Amino acid sequence: MMYPDLAPIDWTHLPGGDADATSAISARDRKLALAAELTQSILPLADRLDARGATYESSVAVLQDEPLAARWYLDLAGLTGKTVARLKARYRTAGLRLSPETIAVNRQRGKEVDVAALAVFSTWINETLLELYPAEARSPQLALTTVLAISGARIDGAVRNMTGDDAVLILKSLLVGEFSSRSIHIEIPRQGDGWEPYSPAANLLKQRVIRFGGRLVCEFIPGGNRPDIRVTSDGVVILVGEVKGRSDLSNLWESWVPQIGGHLQTWAAEIPLAPRVFFGTIITNEMIEGVTPGGTRHTGLRAFARSGILNAAYNLTNIAEGEPASVASFSNLVNQLELNAT
Repeated sequence: MMYPDLAPIDWTHLPGGDADATSAISARDRKLALAAELTQSILPLADRLDARGATYESSVAVLQDEPLAARWYLDLAGLTGKTVARLKARYRTAGLRLSPETIAVNRQRGKEVDVAALAVFSTWINETLLELYPAEARSPQLALTTVLAISGARIDGAVRNMTGDDAVLILKSLLVGEFSSRSIHIEIPRQGDGWEPYSPAANLLKQRVIRFGGRLVCEFIPGGNRPDIRVTSDGVVILVGEVKGRSDLSNLWESWVPQIGGHLQTWAAEIPLAPRVFFGTIITNEMIEGVTPGGTRHTGLRAFARSGILNAAYNLTNIAEGEPASVASFSNLVNQLELNAT
């Protein structure tokens, strides 16, 4: 085990990033992560429905056996939640008192739905699917393509409403990409115990712990005064970091830069040998120098570095956008971590 020997902070290329760029990058990563999950849900479901001749035909038995079947049939009919809401008169006329969307959500969550409601739902959706797909035009491939397309549209809508951990997601994606390009084995915790190989279908959004090369463990566990990222090798903490994705700079000096300083001081006292790193999606010259446009002086990132509590800083947006100096700086970090990975 050896502590990372990080290159000096590149103050010239550290500034950059904006809210739109950060949102676009994190939205891309979220969409890819959610889309990858479909390989573990939609594809196996498609095979099972095809095997029982139920690709285009709902029944009470299928809905009870397959929690995702009701959603499959709604997607196959192109019926999103908003569209279903506009068809209330139609499904009520068919005798369905419970919204089809509610049935789909409840079954997805594993909740039981009254058999009578499932029977009416099946009759209604089967009539709808017959109107859309004449028997001679039906194929498993057409059904799967349609369902995946509608699922993609739903993912896009869901991602637009997500906020909060954009910076951490970008950092995870960058680390996985760097180690993958170096052919370093990547693992995530197996449910229950042990480790299993990482794949995009595992969804980086949900991974709080990632292991590289069998020895290097990156933990992303928020809360309290814990580092946003803690890196260990053979159980020894070799790097800690603060990850900030804030786009609202209005309380820069009242809240979050002083908070960064406080955390760095704590870690310097508690884990003095482990380098302390700052990762940000937006880094301004004001944050670096600590001088506001009006001339007021604060303690900025450069002062943290001079005092020894900050050892390195990286602009995640610049790295993700491929700015050469920022990419090289991050690559140097991964070079050092790689020494403790295998």
